[in-house]
Order: sequence, then C-alpha cells, then structure tokens
Amino acid sequence: MLTKNRSMLLVVGAIATLGLTGCASDSASMEQHSTDYVVTGLGDDRQEALDEAKERALEQCEARERDEFVIQQQQVLGPDTSAEKREQATAMVEGGTVNEDTNLAALNEDGEGYKAVWSISCR
Repeated sequence: MLTKNRSMLLVVGAIATLGLTGCASDSASMEQHSTDYVVTGLGDDRQEALDEAKERALEQCEARERDEFVIQQQQVLGPDTSAEKREQATAMVEGGTVNEDTNLAALNEDGEGYKAVWSISCR
C-alpha cells in the first residue's frame, strides 16, 4: 500500500513538474495493456467532459475495427475535486503506451473545467 501511494505521488509530481496545459476542448487517449485504453475528455462542464471521453473511446475502438466499448473505471474531476481523487485518476494512466496521437496536455490538464478519465475495453 505504501509503495502504491509513493508511485501515485511520483506520477502526480511528474505531471505537476511538466506543467502541460491544453484548451478545454482537447482530449486524449492512450493504450493500456492489449485491449484496455485510457481516454480523457475535457470540458467546461461535466457533460462536455463525458461527451469528449466518449468520442475518444469510440475513435480508439473504431481504429481497431470495434464499434463499442465497456467502461472499466471512471474518474470525473471538477474544479473542487480532492487531491486524493486526482491522484486516483492519475494512477489510471500508469502503464499506458504513448504514441504520436497521444495528447499529453489533455491527459495532464488540471484546470478550471472538468475532466473525465475512463479506462475502457473495446468490444
């Protein structure tokens, strides 16, 4: 448990150090394991963030000739989200594969709006 907390703190620290920002309509996705992906949607409100995450999830699955997905885990972060919940969302990204299409700014966005982080499996 202590090692996991240290890992999460290291990831949070690395993200804070990078200081990457993106505009509210950006979103990102990255592969995690062979069929699991982490997708992120950003928005000015909760619904917009969820819609962006859904769009990214469908794009990921369509690229693999799948037309639907299952949400394995979800974190929705708002302007007043606790540090603990932010750490949990950050931990979801660990182990993901980054490629040229991955928008790291959206994955690390921690601004005034909302952020939906989903771990999905394509079906």
